[in-house]
Amino acid sequence: MSAEFKYGLITGGSLSLWIFAEYYLGLHTIHLEAGEYAGYFSKLIPLATLFLLLRQKQASARDGRLTLGQGLTSGLTASFLAALIVYGFMVAYNQWINPDWLDNALTAKVAQRRAHGIDEFSIRREITFYRQANSSAGLITTTLLGLTVTGGVITLVLTLFLRLRPLPAGLHSPYE
Repeated sequence: MSAEFKYGLITGGSLSLWIFAEYYLGLHTIHLEAGEYAGYFSKLIPLATLFLLLRQKQASARDGRLTLGQGLTSGLTASFLAALIVYGFMVAYNQWINPDWLDNALTAKVAQRRAHGIDEFSIRREITFYRQANSSAGLITTTLLGLTVTGGVITLVLTLFLRLRPLPAGLHSPYE
């Protein structure tokens, strides 16, 4: 199994488990305000797995250096595979696991916006955006494209970081 496939599966599975854990803990039902912030921590999963993927690629390079092209290709491949897994999970989540979560979240968001005096036109526009973004077609953009692009940006930063740092003494290229 290639490293990209392995880390793509780990990332997609971990993100899906994270979302399910948020649901199980009531962060998508009872504690919506806490759930809004818990989602930000899910960004740590691709950060960690892409770092491990790139370290493995760096260790297997002949000279122990990872090129930008190698890093981006590996990271984007793993991120796209993870995005496919998360997309499938989110479609199932929205239809069978927690079909009411979007309505509950929007009800809370509308009440919060009205309390802050935001006009009804802006509130309705935001509701329309969230409904479209969480439809099966909208998830293609928000999940498939969004997670792949996010993984690409993370990979770019991590690859540049790893190119600045030599491999630790314990990691050597198998070609030496």
